Amino acid sequence: MNRLQVELIRRGMSQRELAERAHVNEASVSRILHGKEKAYPERGRRIAVALGWTGDPEELFEEVDA
Repeated sequence: MNRLQVELIRRGMSQRELAERAHVNEASVSRILHGKEKAYPERGRRIAVALGWTGDPEELFEEVDA
C-alpha cells in the first residue's frame, strides 16, 4: 500500500473526489494508487495539493506498512 492510499482512507476521500480536486483523470488516479502508473512531477504536485499534503509530494507515492 502506498502513502496516498493511506491518506485517502484517513481523510475519508474517494479516488473520484481526489481526481476532481487535482484535475486528473480518475483512471489515472486509480493506476497511480495501484502502482501501474507513475505520478509525474506536475501531476504528483497537483495530487498533493488537492489532498492537502504539506510534505514532499514524492512521499505520497512511497510504499508504507498499512
